[in-house]
Amino acid sequence: MAMQDEFPKCPVCGSTVGYEYSGMISKYAKCYSCLARWKLYFENQILTALVLHELPKNGAALHKVANANIPLFAEIGVPLGLIFWKTLQLNEKIDWDYLKRSIDKNILRHVPLENGEAAIYCWIGTRTTQNTKTEHDNSEKQSTQSGALMLTTRRLIWLNRHQNSTYKQTFSYKATHEIALESVTGISGETGDSSNWIFPKKTSIVDNSGESLFTLQYAFLELFKPMIEDAIHTRKTEIENEQETDKGQLTLDFPALKTTLERGGLVMQVLKCPQCRTTLEFPKSGNQTQCAHCGKTINAHDVLEKVKSILRNTRQA
Repeated sequence: MAMQDEFPKCPVCGSTVGYEYSGMISKYAKCYSCLARWKLYFENQILTALVLHELPKNGAALHKVANANIPLFAEIGVPLGLIFWKTLQLNEKIDWDYLKRSIDKNILRHVPLENGEAAIYCWIGTRTTQNTKTEHDNSEKQSTQSGALMLTTRRLIWLNRHQNSTYKQTFSYKATHEIALESVTGISGETGDSSNWIFPKKTSIVDNSGESLFTLQYAFLELFKPMIEDAIHTRKTEIENEQETDKGQLTLDFPALKTTLERGGLVMQVLKCPQCRTTLEFPKSGNQTQCAHCGKTINAHDVLEKVKSILRNTRQA
C-alpha cells in the first residue's frame, strides 16, 4: 500500500504497527496504534497528499506543530502534502497558549475567578438539566440551558447565557453550576471526523455530586478529555504542594527550628525582620512571631527556607 511505503512509521505517533485501509473511492488509512485516520489523495495513482480525517486518540491533536504555532487539530480536514507529514514534529505538550486566545472576552468578564485562578479554555453550547414539573406531577423532565462551559485552573464553571436586548444581539452570562477539578471521577463523550467537525458534541462529566451533561462545540472526546485531565493533574499537584507547605508550617515551631539549626552547626539567638530589617529576639515558642516595629508576621518555616537558600548560595560561591 502507498501509505505503508511512504510512511513506514506513523506520522503522528511513530508506530510501525501499520494501518487499516478502507473506502472504495475515497481511500482511507488508520494507524493501528494512535487511531489517527487520513483520507488519501492520489494523482496518476501516486499518493500526493493526506487529509487528517479523524483525530488521534492519544491526545496528540492538542500538541503544537513545530514551526507552525498551531496545534495539530487545527489541521483537520486540510489537504497537506507528504512533506508536511514526513517532517511533522509535535512538542508533546498541550498548547494552552493557543487555546486561551480563543476565549470570548465578553464571557470571560462574567467568570467569578478566585485569587490565583485563571481561565484556560471555553466551550459554547448547552447544559442539560433535570427539572420536576409541578407538585402534582413529580416526574423529572429534561431542559436545556444555553451558555458556556469555562475551564479554569481550579474548576469547570457553567455560565447561563441571557440576551440583554431583543433588538441588539448582546448577551450576559451568570455562573450557575461548577465542578471542582479534583472531584472529577469520569469524562466521556462523542468522537467524530472532519465531516462533522463543526457540529456540537455530547459530553458527560461525573464528580462526587453526580453527572453533568453538556452539548458543546468542538468538544471532540479526543480534545475534551485530555484537556480536562491535564488540568486535573495540574490542580491535584498544586493541592499536594499546598498541603505539604501547610504541614511544614504547622509542625515546625521555633524551638524545633533552633534545634535543627544547632544540629547543623548554626546557633541563632536573634532574627532579622525580612521587611524592615529590625533585630528581634529568637522566639522561645510557637511557629509564628511578629515584628514589633512593622507588624510583619514571620513563620519558622520561612526562616528555615531562608537559611537553606543562604547555605546553597554559599556552597555555589
